[in-house]
Amino acid sequence: MKTNSNNNLKPKLSRRGFLAGLSLLPWLPAAIQAANKPSLKEGFFINGHHNNAGKFYISGINSNGSEKFRLALPEMPHGFAPHPNNDLLVILPGLTGTKLSVINSKTAKKVAETRIRKDRHFNGHAVFSLDGKWLFTTENIIDSSEGVIGVYETKNFSFVRELPAYGLGPHGIDILSDGTTLVIASGGLRTRPDSGKYYFDLNSMRSSVNYIDANSGKLLNRIDMPVHRLSIRQAIVFDNDKTLVVCQYKGRREMPYLVGIQQGGGAIEMLPIDEDSLWLMNGYVGHVTIAGNIAAVSSPRGKGMGFWDLKQKTFMGSVKINDVSGVQPIKGYNDFIASANTGELYHINAKKLTATLLNNMGDDVKWTNHMIKIAT
Repeated sequence: MKTNSNNNLKPKLSRRGFLAGLSLLPWLPAAIQAANKPSLKEGFFINGHHNNAGKFYISGINSNGSEKFRLALPEMPHGFAPHPNNDLLVILPGLTGTKLSVINSKTAKKVAETRIRKDRHFNGHAVFSLDGKWLFTTENIIDSSEGVIGVYETKNFSFVRELPAYGLGPHGIDILSDGTTLVIASGGLRTRPDSGKYYFDLNSMRSSVNYIDANSGKLLNRIDMPVHRLSIRQAIVFDNDKTLVVCQYKGRREMPYLVGIQQGGGAIEMLPIDEDSLWLMNGYVGHVTIAGNIAAVSSPRGKGMGFWDLKQKTFMGSVKINDVSGVQPIKGYNDFIASANTGELYHINAKKLTATLLNNMGDDVKWTNHMIKIAT
């Protein structure tokens, strides 16, 4: 891939520290797939939530919407990274969080917790190597909002080294099938942790999909988002190393498409959607999952769940659900379970575009954006 870098965006990482880390990583296998691909078989689901008292939890959910277990956490849960070879599940805190939690997903027991280094905060997502020995997390340097990728060993989940992320505010992360190329959703957003998720300097933001060599830390390619103030939040690898990008719009004057496909050195191709459905999304994508050729995309700040046929690159339609957030396939390609910030759980059929209420956990359960499926 052709390199298109910007040296002004490189994190301040010493050459000595960077080269010392290289000797620790002769490890990436030749064939790695992303660990976050959902199973189409039966299983159960895990979603984060918080309550009116400001307490944070994850809950296991059966496909009928009943609660399987509940586990308290130190910070607001956001993204999940399932271990490829065992039952460990890494839970990433929301933006500006500092504690990474690891549980056994089958027993709902916490097995590890890691506090991030001084002057850094987690940025919500992570991905494992296929052999499960290494975890890559998106992180920020607090003072500058410059992005880094944290590398952790997975015996004790101790920090090993940093890779530069070549941009501000990296969020989503995945890995190509070559086993060495990380795919980073560089959101381009500058944050102030002391004010939560407040973003500033939006006029100068620059969002992109960044491809980084996990061994050397070299930037292999950078594909810029051509729409100003459109921030890429997720970059999910699918179907022979295509990348699905989903976005949030931080402007006010336009109504840009929010879902696109990118591959190799090609530009991001935004997928069409009718104006009424796009308006329903309110410029915001929360969670996305892929089942076969179908991408299910939630809009918690909008009022619906949208579906795209990724093979045909066409919009299939949407269902209206207020404040919908997490989504995963129940079984097969058309049936999904979805959570809403209002405490509700729904069964959605993407073919019929119907939503059936499974359970209402009450207004004291406010589901967060992301859901993970645990295969059984």
